[in-house]
Amino acid sequence: MTNPYRSLLLTLLKIADVTVVAVALYFAIVLTTGASHVLEVLLMRVQVLNLVFTTLYLLFCHTVLRSFGLYRSHRLAKSSREWDGLARAVLVMAATVVVAGLMLDFSFLTPPFVLWFAALSLVGLGAERRLMRLLARFTRRSGRNLRNVIVIGEGHDALDLAGRMARRGDLGYSVVAVLSPSAAGAPPVAAEVARLLDERAIDEVFLAVPLDAERALIQDVVQLCEEQGVTVRVLSSLVDLILARAQVDEIDGRPVITIFSGPPDSLLLAAKRAMDVLVSATALVLAAPLLALLALVVKLDSRGPVLFVQDRVGLNGRRFGMLKVRTMIEGAQTMQPALEANNEANGPVFKIRDDPRITRVGRWLRRLSLDELPQLWNVLRGDMSLVGPRPLPLRDVERIDLRAHRRRLSVRPGLTCLWQVQSRLPEFDEWIKTDLEYIDNWSLGLDLRILLRTIPAVLSGRGAY
Repeated sequence: MTNPYRSLLLTLLKIADVTVVAVALYFAIVLTTGASHVLEVLLMRVQVLNLVFTTLYLLFCHTVLRSFGLYRSHRLAKSSREWDGLARAVLVMAATVVVAGLMLDFSFLTPPFVLWFAALSLVGLGAERRLMRLLARFTRRSGRNLRNVIVIGEGHDALDLAGRMARRGDLGYSVVAVLSPSAAGAPPVAAEVARLLDERAIDEVFLAVPLDAERALIQDVVQLCEEQGVTVRVLSSLVDLILARAQVDEIDGRPVITIFSGPPDSLLLAAKRAMDVLVSATALVLAAPLLALLALVVKLDSRGPVLFVQDRVGLNGRRFGMLKVRTMIEGAQTMQPALEANNEANGPVFKIRDDPRITRVGRWLRRLSLDELPQLWNVLRGDMSLVGPRPLPLRDVERIDLRAHRRRLSVRPGLTCLWQVQSRLPEFDEWIKTDLEYIDNWSLGLDLRILLRTIPAVLSGRGAY
């Protein structure tokens, strides 16, 4: 039997989604056609065609949102998963507008319109769904829109899970039964589940049993629930996660639990990469005259090549050749072992404030970070990103004594980082702390804030040597 409150909320969500897309379409036209009044858009030519197109398009958008699983239960899902689904759906909807507009020769179809439509749709859908989440939680706390669940597990695990559900009223779970596979004198769990499914409206079944010891039971329960369309959730007892997060993927229909501690592969990471390519390519073109001037100055100042290529450690330990404008005398790397005793940095990194190997021009280049400009090519190639933990030389990585510190290698290294705009002091523990803080809190907004703060940090020359 369908939950009437869930059906009502789901219907409201679908209507709200279609309304938001319609409003986004309407105002995207207004903002890009130069209409002096919003009502003028309603008087556009080919009114019947516009009406038919809009109706069919909104039905298509509803189908797209459904196909991305945006009308499934999201009680236990993080909001980031919903945002990822919304972003993918908006991309499909925007691409469809472009194709349909070209076929029907709509006059309003311009690049600014597509960008406005995509932005308004994503922001509008996200805000509207946030409000719907709040409404749903209020409804659940009021004792409505509850989902009846069965918990299957042994002792502490099953009782702990049931207790958590009881404490989290906003999740809206009502525990119908707690079944134990080893309970003396009790009927077989699978048979009891079958009986409850026949007699009661059951929405979900939670399995809190060892995956290896109860394989047959899990298979029987999943099969019973599959036959009746009941959701099954498996509480993993493989490992207790401290920093890492988990998500469920699949390989050819078989579920796979994915555990990761860095940012997950998502549309947002694809957007980060697109920003890297666009900005680095543009910056290389604009900086070409300056790079030519730096090459001349470096050549006139000292012997040796203009560019210095050093092996650095990047994403997941991959090595790559990082480019810099040469700031040291030729053969400087061979002199480093003799200077190790003068190292001023804590931890595995090597830094000397008055390094005797630095040339006269090199000292100024380092102070203004101009020697880092060639790394825009590394960003364009994909070795690096605009923002991320600074890549370390092989020498430094080999000397990292805490394995937890190597988690900084779980993301692509960057041209600038949180440490550079906050401190730049040669304190390795503080450096690592800010790198891990960046990884745990990564977002496109954080990247943009770091980029904006990099300019004044570079101009100040603080900690640059």
